[in-house]
Amino acid sequence: MVDVSAWSGLVLGAEIAEGNRNSVWRASIGDTRVAVRRSRRSGPSLAWELDLIDFLDGQGFVVPVAIRADNGRRSVNDVVVQRWIDGRQPDSDGDWQQIADELQRLHVVTSEYEQRPGCCSVVELDSMRRSVDADIDRMDSSAAAQVLAVFSQWVGAPTAVVHGDVWAPNLRVTADGAIGFLDWDESRVDITAHDLSPLGVQVLDDAEHTAATRLSHAWEAANGWTAEPDYARRRLAELN
Repeated sequence: MVDVSAWSGLVLGAEIAEGNRNSVWRASIGDTRVAVRRSRRSGPSLAWELDLIDFLDGQGFVVPVAIRADNGRRSVNDVVVQRWIDGRQPDSDGDWQQIADELQRLHVVTSEYEQRPGCCSVVELDSMRRSVDADIDRMDSSAAAQVLAVFSQWVGAPTAVVHGDVWAPNLRVTADGAIGFLDWDESRVDITAHDLSPLGVQVLDDAEHTAATRLSHAWEAANGWTAEPDYARRRLAELN
């Protein structure tokens, strides 16, 4: 069980997600629904994520802003309480096009944003060796060579903050038609194409989409190699 005593009046509900990187619970403070998340990121990395969410909220994005604890902190012992975003998952081409538009707006407003602590872009992984959960030195040498070969093709490509985990469960279409983005755990500064290949509609031209899909396979293989080995190897196989 997670300790939420730092937030007066918070009533913890059922756990709704448990993974290698985060656990999430439903909760409420009075009549207000909230989400409780326990992060496994370092203190500086989590602070960067919460700063990013605050910045994006100020830019008009629908994001899960942190609710401060009684002592004014946004996280206490790696626990964060965040605004609940009501809505449904995307289910139409129109929804996905709106998501693509918002992602492209994200990339514009964060084109000069500082890098997340402990992260680098994929084109730097050959020298930096680690980013998010990717650790090139823990991969099989042949697998590492495969993903690095894909990453090397993106030298000079546009970078900005990427959400990094764009799939339907992390997205909400609100009652007024806005797009909400949940779970910024894998966000960082990286190649913007990361966010644009896994959508429900194709927004890149055919050649760019094919290249971005390969980038996605290579990144997911590297990022999940230790935490989600079966998944990572399935994504690696897509490169062949």
